[in-house]
Amino acid sequence: MLDQLLQVLSPRSAGEDVFVAENMHPEAFRVYGGQVLAQALRAAAATVEPDRAVHSQHAYFLRPGDPGEEIRLEVDRALDGGSLSSRRVVALQRGKPILVSSVSFQRAGRGDDFQQPLPAVPAPETLPSERERALAEGTMDASFMVTTGLELDVRLVHPVDWQNPQPLPPHLEAWMKTTGPLPQGNALHACLLAYMSDILLIDVCLAATGRSFLLDDCQIASLDHALWFHSPVRADEWLLHAVEAERVSGGRGLARGKVYNREGVLVASVVQQGLMRLR
Repeated sequence: MLDQLLQVLSPRSAGEDVFVAENMHPEAFRVYGGQVLAQALRAAAATVEPDRAVHSQHAYFLRPGDPGEEIRLEVDRALDGGSLSSRRVVALQRGKPILVSSVSFQRAGRGDDFQQPLPAVPAPETLPSERERALAEGTMDASFMVTTGLELDVRLVHPVDWQNPQPLPPHLEAWMKTTGPLPQGNALHACLLAYMSDILLIDVCLAATGRSFLLDDCQIASLDHALWFHSPVRADEWLLHAVEAERVSGGRGLARGKVYNREGVLVASVVQQGLMRLR
């Protein structure tokens, strides 16, 4: 399954600055937003000189993706400056955009260094994976297997009981990595980090308000997503995603995330707004 994910996140060229990508989990009820986010990043990176690493990505999710349809990715080379490159990517199905994204790349520079420290959490080896929990509890859902599939190992510090929702403290932490080793290449690992960055952000807003994605009284979808890359990352080594609900109002929820590696380096920051509209 990890090989399938790598294939899905490697869009094939279909013309000048045009790429075509497949979908992970074709039996899902819709395309996982992190997948399209990662595919847009990979397509953009394919048009940039390799000495320029991604440092930020911003995206709007416009329409639900159909897992039974290929995704067309069109890249606009907005800027190639002395040290910065900017790309705009539109992901389309049936001629209509499902995501628009702006991606910025930078040649490495020198500067000061500061970060917030790694939260005090249990080591991943002491925690069960979400797949292990789902199998043990009989809650495996074939329609959405991002955290319970065979390609990612996701371990929540404090698992949420979505069958019995109640308001919880507005933070969640999870260790995440791929289930097997990956080839070298900063672009590939950044792409997989983008894929994983969509996990937990709506969840923490639901948990803070006592809602559950299993109940049909709330319409849930990612609206927009911002991701900043601070340091090189390896997606096949443990990463801690620590997320916090910032605000829930107007049928939307806003959450922030920090991604640390096992050595405590803050490698990325995330902000996402999601739709949480009562039906």
